[in-house]
Amino acid sequence: MCQVYWRQGLPDATFSLFFRPNPKRLYFVLSGIDDLLHKIDEFRFDDDDLIYLESLNIFDKDYLRYLSTFRFDGLVRSMKNGSIFFPNESVLEITGNIIEGQILETLIINELHSNISLATKSTRIVQSSGNSTIVDFSARRTYGYEAALKASKNAYLSGFEGTSNFDAGKLFDIPVSGTMGHSYILGFQNEYQSFLNYAQEFKSNSIYLVDTFDSLEGVQKVIELHKNESLDIRGIRLDSGDFSTLSYKVRKMLDSAGLKTTKIIVSGSMDEYKIHELINKKKCPIDIFGVGSDYGVSSDVPVLECVYKLVEIDNQPVNKNSPNKSYLPYSKQIYRKLHNNMMDHDIVTKNSAKKNGYFPMIKNIYERGDYLINKESLHDVRNYIKIQMEQLPDNYKNLKSEKKYPVFFEI
Repeated sequence: MCQVYWRQGLPDATFSLFFRPNPKRLYFVLSGIDDLLHKIDEFRFDDDDLIYLESLNIFDKDYLRYLSTFRFDGLVRSMKNGSIFFPNESVLEITGNIIEGQILETLIINELHSNISLATKSTRIVQSSGNSTIVDFSARRTYGYEAALKASKNAYLSGFEGTSNFDAGKLFDIPVSGTMGHSYILGFQNEYQSFLNYAQEFKSNSIYLVDTFDSLEGVQKVIELHKNESLDIRGIRLDSGDFSTLSYKVRKMLDSAGLKTTKIIVSGSMDEYKIHELINKKKCPIDIFGVGSDYGVSSDVPVLECVYKLVEIDNQPVNKNSPNKSYLPYSKQIYRKLHNNMMDHDIVTKNSAKKNGYFPMIKNIYERGDYLINKESLHDVRNYIKIQMEQLPDNYKNLKSEKKYPVFFEI
């Protein structure tokens, strides 16, 4: 495609990215803008790339010489990192010559789809947890090393309190947290000895995994350790069984032994639906959830329909009208109305339109190699997401709600 553009001329073009509706996602959380801008800024065709392209014997050598000097020299417009947005709303736009917008398509979709999918999933998990703490345990089941880092980063942005991923903790300054594994316990003569050795190493900073053989017997051994060694017990972890019944029994055992501050931690295929059932319906006395694979791969919705489409060429509107795949033309602005500091409705307009009394969501953030905004820290984005979620009415956060946030189109 781009070689044809190069040969025929390079008109200015605007591409717009949006997400089509999904019945399991009433809202989305924008994430990954900082990483995307860095990758756009660094995007080049090096000598190895050009040698490979030439070896395919399908590209004009003069076109390859054009690619050898390529760098993005256009404009990026976007919502603020951490913004809540809704189906069919443009969240990011690229304007430049048509090759600049076209050649970045896969990079943009790949980077934003993965981050937005994880940020949205983790926000839903936090919303379902009540006053319980959530910790990221996802690294072992994500699709590779970089995916694990993205999962930990987005989990923290969305309100998780820590991660078991040491590298994520080091790179992003995220609190790290972990517990012993079943293999550790099986490596000793008996369960009590494994607990004792752990306690001697880590004193009163220990969390004990109690379900290797029998969960209630495991708890009893932790209580014996507390009595025999005069140790405080930070927490116990349940990784299998009927968490509802077990959590009540365990809480009673710990309280009776004077361990009223000992935390109950639950892990094992946790997601927003199971946490909601345990916390909001059954009112289980669970303090902390370790959330892993179901979060890290967004198991209920692993793929979102993320779309990047040409909407203007040489300032003229263009759009696709295929059945069920149509979209609106023009470069766009999203205006948001707040009422009593709560999100009330959005209006999608042409970029040139003005709406008094509304907040414009999309701003210029990068142009001709220059960053037009300051990079925000993870803590800043985390706080912004928290504020946004507080402004989103409960109707749209309910896991089973089918109520759609009102988005009006004036194009």
